[in-house]
Amino acid sequence: MGSVNKKIVISIATFVTTSFILGCGTVTSKNELNKKYRMAIADTAQASHMEIHRNLYAVNEKNKELIWSEGGSKILAVSWMSEYKYNNFYKNKEKISDKEEHATWVTLVPQVNKFCRDYLERKPKATKQEVDLRLKQYLGLPHEGKYDVFVEVWVSHQDIFRPCVDIEIHDHSCNLHFEEGKIPEVDNINKYDEYYKKLRNDAYPWTGLGYTYDWGNPDSEVGASEYILSPGSKYIIGRVMQTVDYCTMSY
Repeated sequence: MGSVNKKIVISIATFVTTSFILGCGTVTSKNELNKKYRMAIADTAQASHMEIHRNLYAVNEKNKELIWSEGGSKILAVSWMSEYKYNNFYKNKEKISDKEEHATWVTLVPQVNKFCRDYLERKPKATKQEVDLRLKQYLGLPHEGKYDVFVEVWVSHQDIFRPCVDIEIHDHSCNLHFEEGKIPEVDNINKYDEYYKKLRNDAYPWTGLGYTYDWGNPDSEVGASEYILSPGSKYIIGRVMQTVDYCTMSY
């Protein structure tokens, strides 16, 4: 979300030294969560062809789940962030920062909403802490991070790109390497190939293949399809909801 920030939230909360419950239902300590997260980061250090996912959320006419504004000029995206981040950097504003290092990462509605609703249907007695942890795992976020609210944003699909070597959003997968002599161009990003390389750091398990790394699912590391809003792009804030409220509503 110096170096390019992965996701839009960096605020770190003091970890409550109690146990949390993973999606699979096992009690896991803080040390075990740290270990799993470090393993996820190590696993994403080098991508392979086997890790290419060919069913990414695509922005095209065939994807009937997407939500468009009347007239089809804007698409509904959502970002999970701290209330502090929202109040200080997004509330009452109409444009993303022009600086490429202040990236705004989003998913497209309703993918994450469906994920957490399904989680609560399977685990109706889950606590807020359990829901928070499972979402952090699904979105490839650190378990100690502070994320309070889901913020809907209406944006032009032309202002969205995939954080991949090929930035197009209309297909279902990302390539593994840049095509020789073909470096994508993104508004307000200088030298996209260098920008892309900076996205990989030792703080997040970033795939670089268009999806978040789910470090809480032993069966699949494929999380949500992720996107970045082009620096300087305009947006309209939709609803702002507390995490559990977002996970119990439907579109």
